[in-house]
Amino acid sequence: MLRNILFGGRAPRPTPAVPTTAPDDVLTSASVDLPTAVPAVSRPAARPPRRARARARHTVAASALALVVAGLSLAVPASGASGAASVAVERARVAPAALSPDVAPAAEAAPAAVSRLGTSGNKIVNAAGTPVQLRGVSVLAPRHNAECPECHPKPISDVIDMTVSDGWQSDVVRLPVTVWGSLSVEDNVARYVDPYVQQAVDLGIYIIVDLHYVSDYGSTGVPQSTVAEFWDYVAPLYADVPNVIYEVFNEPVAPASWPTWKAYIQPVVDDIRAVAPETLLLMGGPQWSTYVNQAAADPIAGNDIAYVYHLYPNQGDATATNLDAKFGNAAQQIPVILTEFGWNPPGEFSDPTVTQGTTSGWGIPLRQYLDARPHISWTAWIFDNYWKPQMFDHDWNLLGGEHQGAMIKAWLADQPYASPCADHAAVGATAVASSSNSSSTGAAKAVDGDCTNAGRWLSAAGDTTPTLTITLDAPTVIDQVDVYSGFVGGGSVNVLRDFTVEVHTSAGWQQAGAFDDNTLGLVSVPGPAAAVDQVRLVITDPSNYTPDVARVFEVAVRAG
Repeated sequence: MLRNILFGGRAPRPTPAVPTTAPDDVLTSASVDLPTAVPAVSRPAARPPRRARARARHTVAASALALVVAGLSLAVPASGASGAASVAVERARVAPAALSPDVAPAAEAAPAAVSRLGTSGNKIVNAAGTPVQLRGVSVLAPRHNAECPECHPKPISDVIDMTVSDGWQSDVVRLPVTVWGSLSVEDNVARYVDPYVQQAVDLGIYIIVDLHYVSDYGSTGVPQSTVAEFWDYVAPLYADVPNVIYEVFNEPVAPASWPTWKAYIQPVVDDIRAVAPETLLLMGGPQWSTYVNQAAADPIAGNDIAYVYHLYPNQGDATATNLDAKFGNAAQQIPVILTEFGWNPPGEFSDPTVTQGTTSGWGIPLRQYLDARPHISWTAWIFDNYWKPQMFDHDWNLLGGEHQGAMIKAWLADQPYASPCADHAAVGATAVASSSNSSSTGAAKAVDGDCTNAGRWLSAAGDTTPTLTITLDAPTVIDQVDVYSGFVGGGSVNVLRDFTVEVHTSAGWQQAGAFDDNTLGLVSVPGPAAAVDQVRLVITDPSNYTPDVARVFEVAVRAG
């Protein structure tokens, strides 16, 4: 998870040397988002000691759940029920059918009750044992909702309503719960959890209560007793609410050891299971929740546990080879959910090292990968206008194009979303370069409509002034030229540094734009008033990287 570290005056957390990292910044205390009234959610009147309460909850859990299930006409299979693998995976929540035009909506229809979720094999399943895929978004931690006055913050309740309205079709909302400050666990939950759990119930969606620590754990970080204290209170509170899912620890960082982590978190899981025997648990792991391969080899003991992976462009290309090695292979053995992933192009809405990516080069390939693997559930980070990589600008306008917002919205609605670099006036045009690094990285790659790493023109090492000339099929009036450069997963150092964009009209060559010390992976220049028949890049400093070559995904010519 990332906050507004570029414009909030906070330095980004350094990326560690290990390749599988999904960094997050360290949270601070902040202002609040208080509801006018706390909706009624079942809360224990008094808390007996932990072990006594665990025994009491064990005694009543089965009968209480039986009553809930009976009321919903659902069958609850035993944990690990067989036969689910042959059933097609379905969305966790189906949109309600439209009312007949003859039926006047005299009162708002009650949402359909959700099914209790569990796991079977490597899948999340509903109470009937049918595999489901959860798809949704994370919202801002309510305690931090007014940190950015210029961002025009909305009440978190309004934001959660947005996730299931106006074309958004989230099955699940992930609610980060931060615990810094002087509030007791009870008060923290009453203010920042209870209202939104009740709202999720009212909306008929799932809600992930995410204990949002981003920290070392154990002797050098968060004590086990602190995590246990939170779940000691929260676990029994929502044990009988099928909408609620528990994410036990957002991003433990170090020690980077699965056995050490397992020894730390297993007693917490055991205590949760003693009082919430059937609530779906989401389990992170060391190094910012990237250790699902280790979890597959040595799972946490207990039923109905799915394992968390956090993914950002700094971890490399969204190719099957890369993603299989990170979490896809593990997802063949254990249930895996990405509770964080996101991207935005370099600039105002992305951080300098972790989330820099484009919809064309990273978001669409990731969507294709996950759509082909519906046993992997996901919640995108972040449905917000402040914390990075956000889906909205500061005024709550949806960010589209190479930003993630519009594509996530289309994805949740199962609507197509084309790569913005795939369709433009220069796709397939003749391209000639001063040099090419190899036969597979020739000039034609700069106009092939492919903004992945495999679709790049690379100049040859030693060409200190790489030049690329594109000849259009016919003179064309153009609105602008977009230059995509760099390397997905490589940060800003690989982008073109110093270069000009030139256009050729009947009057000859003219400069359309010049860039010095560029750090952006996508830059744009306006077109001239006259028709253009050629576009040229003249690059005087290819990159701030070794090898020092030009790396160009695409020169997209936008016709008027």
